[in-house]
Amino acid sequence: MYYDRPKKHREQTEGSASRFATARPSGAKTRAPAPRPKPGARALFAKKQQRSRRGLAPDLPGRIRAKSPSGLRQRAGRRARKGASPGLFRAKPRVSRRKSHFLLKSFLSLILLLALGLGALYALPVSSLGRQPAPGAALPLPGGYTHVLLIGADKDSSGTSRSDTMIIASVGERGVLLTSLQRDTGVSIPGRSGLHRLNAAYAYGGAELLLETINRNFGLDLSLYAQVDYEGFPLLIDALGGVDLEGVTDDEAEQINHNVYELLKRRLSDGSLSLDEARNEFLKRRLLTGGDLHLDGAQALGYARIRKTDSDYGRTARQRKLLRAAFATVKRSGPIKLIRLANAALKCIDTNMNLLQLLSLGEKALLSSQVEQLRLPIGGSFTDSGGMFYNVDYDKNHDAFVSFVYGK
Repeated sequence: MYYDRPKKHREQTEGSASRFATARPSGAKTRAPAPRPKPGARALFAKKQQRSRRGLAPDLPGRIRAKSPSGLRQRAGRRARKGASPGLFRAKPRVSRRKSHFLLKSFLSLILLLALGLGALYALPVSSLGRQPAPGAALPLPGGYTHVLLIGADKDSSGTSRSDTMIIASVGERGVLLTSLQRDTGVSIPGRSGLHRLNAAYAYGGAELLLETINRNFGLDLSLYAQVDYEGFPLLIDALGGVDLEGVTDDEAEQINHNVYELLKRRLSDGSLSLDEARNEFLKRRLLTGGDLHLDGAQALGYARIRKTDSDYGRTARQRKLLRAAFATVKRSGPIKLIRLANAALKCIDTNMNLLQLLSLGEKALLSSQVEQLRLPIGGSFTDSGGMFYNVDYDKNHDAFVSFVYGK
């Protein structure tokens, strides 16, 4: 009987019966085992931290985003305060869509305000952004133009500063109009007796006395000036990357070499250059012939200072030509080069204009369509003695200036 069989045999029989009871009939599809659940982000993070503490290489996936970034940041902060590493990875904070829209709107608003500000600076006259008194002014000139006296100062062998370049830049609806003033013009200087050359006014009293002298003699009402010495002028040209000049003669190229040599000789004497550096700089800048040339700062200064090839007429014409080339270079320059130019200008230009006036005037000059030029005193209005211009008809020159600028 069943109960008479041995215990071991009974267990085997019962086990077999249970297996047969659960067995599937032949031909039935087998069900795949249920996949093991993957550990959560917190469990993976804990395992990774545990392996890193034991010096083991983490065998977990790349970057795992925890469900609670704030909790991970708090944990990393506690580890940092204890002197440990804040963790192998940090949860990336999400930038909300509302915040990104706010940043975009703020950026667009800033661009709009900048455009409106530049438009206002262009539309407003420079005189409305600040007013400086015009020393010794006669009758006021018609409106529509802003006149700025550009002064290039140089030192002679005795160390006295003189205004070697004097150009009135008139910026208005017709563009930039350049009027050169001959330095050899005989004028009466306030506070001085007798007749003097015009550039001596700067040596006696600086830019203010020069403004007053020009206004009293030519019947103008100039009040703005910008001056640069001949040590700072090359910095401005180099900030632009140089200028292109057409039709430089062989004699002018030789004079450029001579003036560059004198400039390097001065720098050698004051210790800013060694002998080898000065020699290398001269050989690098030495011009072999004239033609259409690209000049750097030192060469452009040498071109502006040419005196021996012809008269003062040719010299002032070269200075106006150089300014026109510089204006053309500025107009086709990109923002990076303009920023570099502005930094150089702040270092080497002395002016009585405020920042808004400078920005407005610079914007008007950049957007101007053409550059025209005039020289005062005009031909036939003076007597040339070879060293100074006598008997200058200032009324005639005043009318010539008004006609040139305003077309009257």
